Amino acid sequence: MTILSLIFFVAETLITKGARDWFPELPYVLSLSILFMCLEFMRWRIWGIISGVVTGTAFCIASQATPAQFAVYCIGNMFAATVLIFIKTAGRKRIRDSVALTAVYVTLVYVAACLGRTAAAFCFGSGAGAFGAFAATDVLSWVFAMIGIMCVRNADGIFEDQKDYLLRLEEAELNK
Repeated sequence: MTILSLIFFVAETLITKGARDWFPELPYVLSLSILFMCLEFMRWRIWGIISGVVTGTAFCIASQATPAQFAVYCIGNMFAATVLIFIKTAGRKRIRDSVALTAVYVTLVYVAACLGRTAAAFCFGSGAGAFGAFAATDVLSWVFAMIGIMCVRNADGIFEDQKDYLLRLEEAELNK
């Protein structure tokens, strides 16, 4: 997970820095955090929070954010862990096997992160319009996450519980 977090950090930094330097006037943000959190909550459950904090930190460093913005993005991304309730209720396999449930899952991660960022921003004095601002600026990240997860959801071991995946591999090896 440490190597994966380092990859996430570098990828998020490069994407954010590139977007900020090449397209500074655009009102949208492309962040990989929603995509990475979708993968990691499915794979590692609560430990997916790490990817949210790592990508939030990378985004803020690349954006030259204030300490308050660091808190907003990192705490907000951590709030996306509330999606674990949906995973527990719907089931990982059902989410993976259903295009509709996969779309709901990705959307819930996006909305939960926006709500978390809004709550954190509110603590730092932002007004009621913060949710709309976060949702609007991050919509491209949601679209990217939706496309990314739809592309990898059926790939073996990518969008599934890692414990189940490793046990399945071990069982296949024993049955050879």
